[in-house]
Amino acid sequence: MATAVFDTTDHTHMPRIDTDVDDRHGWGFALLLATTATLFVRPADLVPALDKWPIYQVLIVACLAVSARASAKQFSHGRLIHRPITAALLLLVIAVGTSHLSHGFIWAARMSMLEVSKLIALYVLIIGLVNTPTRLRFFVKWLTAAITTMATLVLLDKFGWVSIAALESIQDRGVIQDGVAEQVERIRGTGIFQDPNDFGLILVMGLVFCGSFLTKPRTGWIRYGWLAPAGVLLAALAMTHSRGALLSLICAVSTALCYFRGGKYGVLALPGLSLLALAFSSRMSDFSAINQGTGQDRIQIWSDSLNIWRQYPLFGLGEGLIADEIGVVTHNSFLHCYAELGFFGGTTFVACFLAAGFGLWSQRRPRTKPPADETPAAQAAREHSRLCGFLFAALMGCIAAMLTISRQFVAPTYLILGLVAAAISMPAHASLPSQVAGLRIGNRFLLLSLLASAASLLLFYVTIRLFVRW
Repeated sequence: MATAVFDTTDHTHMPRIDTDVDDRHGWGFALLLATTATLFVRPADLVPALDKWPIYQVLIVACLAVSARASAKQFSHGRLIHRPITAALLLLVIAVGTSHLSHGFIWAARMSMLEVSKLIALYVLIIGLVNTPTRLRFFVKWLTAAITTMATLVLLDKFGWVSIAALESIQDRGVIQDGVAEQVERIRGTGIFQDPNDFGLILVMGLVFCGSFLTKPRTGWIRYGWLAPAGVLLAALAMTHSRGALLSLICAVSTALCYFRGGKYGVLALPGLSLLALAFSSRMSDFSAINQGTGQDRIQIWSDSLNIWRQYPLFGLGEGLIADEIGVVTHNSFLHCYAELGFFGGTTFVACFLAAGFGLWSQRRPRTKPPADETPAAQAAREHSRLCGFLFAALMGCIAAMLTISRQFVAPTYLILGLVAAAISMPAHASLPSQVAGLRIGNRFLLLSLLASAASLLLFYVTIRLFVRW
């Protein structure tokens, strides 16, 4: 059996992952862009007459049809070995089916596997079509523009400049004072971002990408144009009143500092970054909610979910069934997977992010001043490493937010995993070999996944024991 290793060898001896584009002269990539845009700016929310039109489904099926060859190549043996994220996602589909089959529910197993496969289709399209540095940079810009467009529409509706029924704010609990909870108005996005916490998560991702363009060297004053979308995203983030989004932002900034400046800078910056809470609403900075309020509510839900996992430790309760069992979702994507999919499914889900994090970290380059005669290939490698650093920050911010919301089976989760998998396997320049950095499928990857999974369960158990109040 192959043994998983960290990337310490010469890439030129690794199997080459080609970058040819089998999508009919770019039509597949264009359809992928359109498909992604409809995730963030849902046409039916803007034009109610389109509510019955399956626009997203039609676009993604058309994209799959046009780029079938590029998509099929992602399941070859060589690519699965060097892309453990893909292999883990395939196991996740099996875990979803097994969670129902273990209870004898054949129909539920088939339907759940179909729904999860639809989400993984977006991941496959991204790794199949976003396969050059140029396409990666363009896709990230397109994604940032789509998020900013959604945030702009939300703010326009908030201040009464446009009227979109789907963007109506919601009332929620705020700070508890003298036993009485204040009410706050929280904005939300379109489509799958109707929950303010979901909306806040994707706003943080947009902010991270804006930061990558603002700090890009050799672009001159034009880069400061990205301050405008960054301002829009930051304003929208404050109006979500989401503690999870604030935690995501703090985590994203600190991990970016770790990637670019070193671990000590990220750790030392945490106290200062925590002061960001003072710049936001009292609800976002009120961390006493861990003892009373929504924070304590979630910890109690985590306790119930952990008890569910204890009852069905291997294959879980069954995908999609925990809300029927305890009345609500877990509000923790990883613990939610353990409760519904058991240790098998929870471990495969953790393994996806483990492989993604190690893969991006392996792209990190030493902080050295580039020589005056730096070759184009070296410049491209440096720029690719820099973009991977911001993807690393976005990924860590996503993981932090997923600790407070159940978003294990939504499209944005697989979108960020697809971007990461694409970034760590493409050559930074035409003259450079393809990358196969990070972890590979094998004994060590299996061992690390099991250890990470066990550590996650232990962390959840300790957190619940320390903070739960009955």
